[in-house]
Amino acid sequence: MVALIGLSLSFLHRLSLYLQLTKPRLSIVVVFSAVMGAVLAGMEGWQGLVWLLLGGYAITGSANAANQVWERESDRLMRRTCDRPLPAGLVSVGEGIVVSGLLLLVGLLVLGALRWDVAAWGFLAWALYVLGYTPLKRKGVIAVVLGALPGALPPVIGYWAVRPEATPLLGWVFLLQFLWQFPHFWVIAWLAQEDYARAGFRMLPFPYQASEKNRQALLLSVWALVGGAGLGFLWGLPWMAVGWAILLGGVIGVLALRGLRSPNRRSLRYLLLALTAYLTLLYLGLWLLV
Repeated sequence: MVALIGLSLSFLHRLSLYLQLTKPRLSIVVVFSAVMGAVLAGMEGWQGLVWLLLGGYAITGSANAANQVWERESDRLMRRTCDRPLPAGLVSVGEGIVVSGLLLLVGLLVLGALRWDVAAWGFLAWALYVLGYTPLKRKGVIAVVLGALPGALPPVIGYWAVRPEATPLLGWVFLLQFLWQFPHFWVIAWLAQEDYARAGFRMLPFPYQASEKNRQALLLSVWALVGGAGLGFLWGLPWMAVGWAILLGGVIGVLALRGLRSPNRRSLRYLLLALTAYLTLLYLGLWLLV
């Protein structure tokens, strides 16, 4: 009996390590935007939603696991990542590859149960993140541009699962989430610049020493959310929804103007929190107003 309990606990511990490879907090944000894309497209019933949740998490978790396999040596150099399962030696490279591969297969099969083209969108997002963004993080800001594409695809996947057609709403939501990626990436890169420098990652638009240029680029990327939201008027979208997006972008822009006068870890963390809240409030507002 004692041996059985011990085996059960060991098995659960192993599962918890594999779960860590999927980066649950990040994966949940990604799946949330996919679900909101489906809701905006008019999803009805719960079965499709369940498939989207399971398939979306599996694809995202696979991409995150593959990213950690690829970056295990770099993660070992950074304080913020050195205790992850792979650099800490708690999970082997082979295990990481198997976990990533199995999750990718499951994700594609589950999304394929909705439609084959939904699975194709999911694989495209996976490939852009794993094969594009991940290896380019040492090359410069091109990694952020490429990484913003898979980051903006989840609402497209959710929308497409319900309504497989290019509409102004779909293009607008994709644009807003694409633009959101830049300040999100750059705030994290600024906060982790010492770690990133040790790992050789070049994520900010200018060298880390050029703080004023990076500050201006970050401010511009935040205010780009307002400009992107305003395009909704040109595309004939409901004025209340567009106004809501402009209002949220403006609030984030004002917070950024105040917080980045003299950037420090506290102001950057507040801005990162505000950007996360922006995405959540944006979709909840669009759900009610579109």
